[in-house]
Amino acid sequence: MNMENPKPDWAMNKREKARAEMIARGEEPKKRRKWPWFVLFMAVLVAGGGYYYTEVYQPSQMAAAPAPVVEAPRESIVQLAPYEVETIAPMLLEDTLRMTGSLTPARQVHLSAEVSARLLEVSVREGDSVNEGDVLARFDIDNLENQLAQAMSNAQATRVQVQQAQSDFTRTETLVDRELAAPTALENARTGLQQLQAQLAAQETAVENAQAALDKASVSAPFDGVISERQADAGEFVATGSPLFTIVDLSAFEVEATAPVSKSPMIQTGQRVELTVEGFGDRAFAGMVERINPVAIAGSRALPVYIALENSDGLLRGGMFASGFIKLDEKEGALSVPVEAVREDAEGNYVLKIDGETLVRQSVETTRDWENGARVEVATGLSEGDTIVAAALPELRAGQKIALIGE
Repeated sequence: MNMENPKPDWAMNKREKARAEMIARGEEPKKRRKWPWFVLFMAVLVAGGGYYYTEVYQPSQMAAAPAPVVEAPRESIVQLAPYEVETIAPMLLEDTLRMTGSLTPARQVHLSAEVSARLLEVSVREGDSVNEGDVLARFDIDNLENQLAQAMSNAQATRVQVQQAQSDFTRTETLVDRELAAPTALENARTGLQQLQAQLAAQETAVENAQAALDKASVSAPFDGVISERQADAGEFVATGSPLFTIVDLSAFEVEATAPVSKSPMIQTGQRVELTVEGFGDRAFAGMVERINPVAIAGSRALPVYIALENSDGLLRGGMFASGFIKLDEKEGALSVPVEAVREDAEGNYVLKIDGETLVRQSVETTRDWENGARVEVATGLSEGDTIVAAALPELRAGQKIALIGE
């Protein structure tokens, strides 16, 4: 028992004993916190009040209040952009085939030496423009002139011998007729004359060849064009057949393209081809199918097709890459839809047609594809002025409400 706690030790609980020991040591005991019990009391009080409100007061109040109005869920509306729909109208349908290839001059020639001689002069270089008849190179003609003179001399000498042999033959023939000479003499005279005549013919041919070689001592342009290759220089000795120049005519080009063999029945000479050439952007060049190879390329099912292309303004160059389309077939005033617009179910092909603000299923009968498979011709089911869903929107269904954006 102590002064701070009048209770005897045997009557104190653990908390009181601990407090008495703290006082005995001179420590100030902690005051007991009473607010948690107050908080617990208030929570019980509030819970009881809520129970009373819920069970007693509120039902009476709700019975007097009117019932709330429940709204029905609103129907969803699908918005479609202008590019996702299309209004049916007659149009020109075309079936085309893509063609690609490199430009090649329609006319080019490789000039070679026709004589064996030394080149004295070469007057053109690569890229030079030439006109028909322009002299491109000259050969040394001294040796050629000597060869011509020798051939002419030999022929003249043989010609004199032929004249003498002809006189001898005529005289022998007269003697044989008068029986003053043996017939064998006439045969010998005839044989000698024929041999000399043959020799003269060969020598006259040699003269012609020598003259031709002399005439070919200069090389001229066979047509208007441009020098694309020069393979000899002045001072060189070249043999007959040696390459000298390559001349190309840039006024017209040819594009060697290929087409599937299956499309060959639809390709005809004279068909027009619209081409674009690298370096000229979207500028279109008009071409025409000029020739069709009758045999496909070995190891493939591709048929060479040759397209003529005019170059009157001289802008095109050999080796440029060209691409374009050849028109295989066309149909005017046909009804068609994008291929993405055609759907299929158990009942067949159909499209989603816009009827007011609702999508409806419209059965269609299609015939063939056009525009390289981008559009399909419709035979029945649609009329001019109908509006359909043109885009591939698989989530759309018949019966849905739609709204067109921008209207």
